[in-house]
Amino acid sequence: MKNLLIRSTLTALARLGVAEVCVAAGARNAPLITALIASDGIKLWSFFEERSAAFFALGRMMADRMPVAVLTTSGTAAAELLPAVIEAYYQGLPLVLVTADRPRRYRGSGAPQAIEQKDLFGPYVSACIDVEQGASISWPTRLADKPLHINVCLDEPLDAEQHGIDFLKHHPQKPLAPAVVNDFILSGEPTAVIACGLHPHEAREVAPALAKLGLPIIAEATSNLWGRPDLASLLLPSSESTFRALEIRQVIRIGGVPSARWWRDLENRPEVWVTNISRLPFPGLARKEHVQTLPWQALDLLAERKLVAAVFNHEKRAIQSLLDAHPLSEPAWMRELTRRFNAGERVFISNSLPIREMNLALNSPEEGVEFFANRGANGIDGIVSTWLGTSASSRNSWLIIGDLSAMYDLAAPWIMPQLPQGNRKLVVINNRGGKIFSRVKSLRSLPGEARQIIENQHRVTFEPWAAMWGLGYIRATKTSHLDKIPDGAYLIEVIADLDETEAFYAAME
Repeated sequence: MKNLLIRSTLTALARLGVAEVCVAAGARNAPLITALIASDGIKLWSFFEERSAAFFALGRMMADRMPVAVLTTSGTAAAELLPAVIEAYYQGLPLVLVTADRPRRYRGSGAPQAIEQKDLFGPYVSACIDVEQGASISWPTRLADKPLHINVCLDEPLDAEQHGIDFLKHHPQKPLAPAVVNDFILSGEPTAVIACGLHPHEAREVAPALAKLGLPIIAEATSNLWGRPDLASLLLPSSESTFRALEIRQVIRIGGVPSARWWRDLENRPEVWVTNISRLPFPGLARKEHVQTLPWQALDLLAERKLVAAVFNHEKRAIQSLLDAHPLSEPAWMRELTRRFNAGERVFISNSLPIREMNLALNSPEEGVEFFANRGANGIDGIVSTWLGTSASSRNSWLIIGDLSAMYDLAAPWIMPQLPQGNRKLVVINNRGGKIFSRVKSLRSLPGEARQIIENQHRVTFEPWAAMWGLGYIRATKTSHLDKIPDGAYLIEVIADLDETEAFYAAME
């Protein structure tokens, strides 16, 4: 019966389209692991801890748009998945969580490794399928655009001698038909587009419609629209100065939720009409008045509309001139990095300051550079692991990350020996703490002691981290240090000039 339970679990995964499993091994999930090892048509990634495994799985899905499973043992091992589950939920990614568990009779007992795993992930999963020997099981036939939890209760003695299955013999069902789009209302007010969080395939799909509309496009790096000749005259950097220079009375958001402060301030500006066109159901705003969220298929109808374009009253070169004046500021370092991205490379950008400074400084990267970021919950957890997941199917990739975000994920490079060979460049912007808080106006008057605590000021350097995992190391204090980086895996620690950075932001205001 145990063999039947494990076989049916693997068959369900195969029918859901899972072709990769990130395994964090333990005694309780050993039967599932041996069955997977004995299976055909499935790729296994091995981790010593669950949190990195889950974020790596997230990265695999972000890059290749296929469901990935993560397998854990019981107890707090399952709880380690929660941050990645939340991120997957808000990105609309079908992360499949397979958690081994003790039998149901142990629940509430306080017995070793017998936590309440059923419904552990609450609203962040489409369902929790709690399976046990002898119980009837109703397996889903399709994955929703959100995580799924499968909790497998296994009794002792644990039988590690398991037979596998051929995953390729179980074909997933076809996705549901696209949603029907009803007619929708747009105002006649001056309109701009905000684009962000688009997979490169989605960017190629949306570009013709945006070109036809002819509206100004405030494009974040993750819009993956930069570098396209057909949109070059419409694209504007996602900076607060850009928003101030546009008299926008209607905004059409394409893709994810923007990182700009201007977007958050729309909560208190009901006179600005907001139309969201996304694969996700989230409006990105709490207010209801003049806000509508439409399915992705609305793009075709949108392209047929004639809308009044918001007028851009600003010099496009203004930001570039500021960067020229402060060449060692953090935003200028971002511009230097973008100049070194080549077509076909994947670039992952961390949250907090890096993504905002990349959006500010991005200037005509080569067509075909692919940008990714974890903007679902906007957190700094698991960034290195997610990047490594996206890099597994890319020859050349970059990660641009802040120092605190890097320290959140020090175990991530464990997986690198299992990855195909590639040129992986991990760029850490080390500004000695969480400097984004110095950009928050309400926190600028804090006394020194409070600022030190809130910014988590430190004196950490990252060369020992590179040595720990066998990465090459470059300490970059001037832009020429970015030239001729050797092939292979390198950690590049960028030391920006803090005074130039402050001067740059002062001039921006």
